[in-house]
Amino acid sequence: MSSTAATVLLGQHDTRLTAGPLGLIRRFPVAALVILTFGLTWLLEIPRVLDARGELPFPFPFWAVILMGWMPGVAAIIVAAATGGRAAIRTLFRRVLIWRVGWPWYVLVIGGTAAIWLGAVVLNPVFGGSGLQIPEFSLDLLIGLIINFVLLFLVNSEELVWRGSMLPRLQARWSALGASVFIGVFEGLFHLPLFFQPGSDQAAAGLPVFVIGSIAGAIVFSWVFNNTLGSLLLVQLFHIFANTWITLFSAAPADNVTSQWLFNGLLVGLAAIVLIACGARRLSRRPASELPVIVAAHRRPTP
Repeated sequence: MSSTAATVLLGQHDTRLTAGPLGLIRRFPVAALVILTFGLTWLLEIPRVLDARGELPFPFPFWAVILMGWMPGVAAIIVAAATGGRAAIRTLFRRVLIWRVGWPWYVLVIGGTAAIWLGAVVLNPVFGGSGLQIPEFSLDLLIGLIINFVLLFLVNSEELVWRGSMLPRLQARWSALGASVFIGVFEGLFHLPLFFQPGSDQAAAGLPVFVIGSIAGAIVFSWVFNNTLGSLLLVQLFHIFANTWITLFSAAPADNVTSQWLFNGLLVGLAAIVLIACGARRLSRRPASELPVIVAAHRRPTP
């Protein structure tokens, strides 16, 4: 890791900060986000993977799945509380309520995520796959998809960490591209336990391809976030719709590796288009004053 990356991850030393765990979080908020997000989530995710492998002596409970999904959110709340108190927590969650961003962004979030995954599945016959398999429509299928979407939306709290808390902090010091690459690496490694789960999409892609796709995806997410006034609602919809289309139009098991490679390749292509169109500095045509950032407000002014 470069010295600049280490500085951002570890923060700047300030002896005037309070000691103890909260003091460490105030000094090193980005490192705290990484450690808390990984540690709290993996504490539950590793047993879940062991259960999927048939190596857990008891069934992994459903309530623990829900709790696991909120561990990244808990990490974001802890860091917000430590660095800015209740005001910072309110600011974090107010981003979820930013919805007046223009209808084209909703079309892009819904249709764009579908196009990326469907493009991967449609292209896989070029590499010997069976192509797109459209499920037979039924009321049960529709209800199941709606329930799945709502549960994922309410339970998956990753965006509170990656875009809600980490991205604005990093953008205060780095370009939007640099911040996105940094987040993409850790966002990819965050899913490491799933590479040991049989049949998972992560295992099908393989770690290098998945991390590259994660970096590309983080660039696209930053582009959406920066162009919608820091709307966590829009990036959450982007995240959940992508998972929903993958569930609905799932690739045949024999095609999953190829489809995952193509999916991540298309993400890289989309990220390249975003960079060319908007530039690396802000990933946006909006003025710099509208870029969502968090300045280290915990530092006391010099007397």
